[in-house]
Amino acid sequence: MARGGEPPRVVLVSPKHATNVGAAARAIANFGLGGLWLVAPRCTVDKEAYALAVHGAPVLDAAVVVASLDEALADRELAVATSARRRRHHGHASAEPEDVLAELVGRRSALVFGPEESGLDNDALDRCQRVVTVPTAGHSSINLAQTVVVLGYLWHRTASGGPAGPPVAAASAGSTPSPDRPPRAERAQVEAMLGQLRALMRRIGYSDAARETAVLRKYRALLTRIDPDEDEVTLLRGLWYQFAWAVEQVPERLPGPRLRGWENEPTGDAEAPGAASRVPGDGD
Repeated sequence: MARGGEPPRVVLVSPKHATNVGAAARAIANFGLGGLWLVAPRCTVDKEAYALAVHGAPVLDAAVVVASLDEALADRELAVATSARRRRHHGHASAEPEDVLAELVGRRSALVFGPEESGLDNDALDRCQRVVTVPTAGHSSINLAQTVVVLGYLWHRTASGGPAGPPVAAASAGSTPSPDRPPRAERAQVEAMLGQLRALMRRIGYSDAARETAVLRKYRALLTRIDPDEDEVTLLRGLWYQFAWAVEQVPERLPGPRLRGWENEPTGDAEAPGAASRVPGDGD
């Protein structure tokens, strides 16, 4: 295991060829990655997979098969998606692998790889906080197992302080939580928070079924970029619960003053005249 703590889990989404699964298991064993998860695989872990795995056979023996990417990432703090083409959309913008792998040190993380013929779709990319593209000289699409090898090698070099990246102590300086910081929120908590936001946006007319995917993607990028901890997710969900309660009430039942010119309302500690003294969401 790398000195930086738990190494990243390798997640293969809907792999088609058993040989790629076996070769990925071999790379996991070679570079000390954190186990293999298969999301809705279209192949079986058969003798072809074991033939390619060689000394990675124990990785195949311990492989976890799940039905959805959400299950594979539920207990992860940070997930890194791989994409054959460089993306520029702010929610899925590609980064260099070396720049991202140092962020995984000391985190419960995952490296996510898509199906051989199509790669990860936008829905899968939405569930990851980082996207990396392996630079190539020509054709951009490289074999699934080869991509696992490249990122596994870079992770190993980064985690061990080799030339591909800074030593763990330096690489993790900005990402390892301080002892006083609450645990970072797990993916299941973040997804529940975003699901609540989706429902609230529809209820108040901020979005609708036709627009909500694009709108939520921007909020997802914002909220996952800040890397919320468990307390921060709880804080946001409490505020949104209060919003949901408030829209069902007649104005007279609401504890605060009517909103007039609130776009320019000061955000200092002083309360506006007649404002409620309690924090919205407390006790409700």
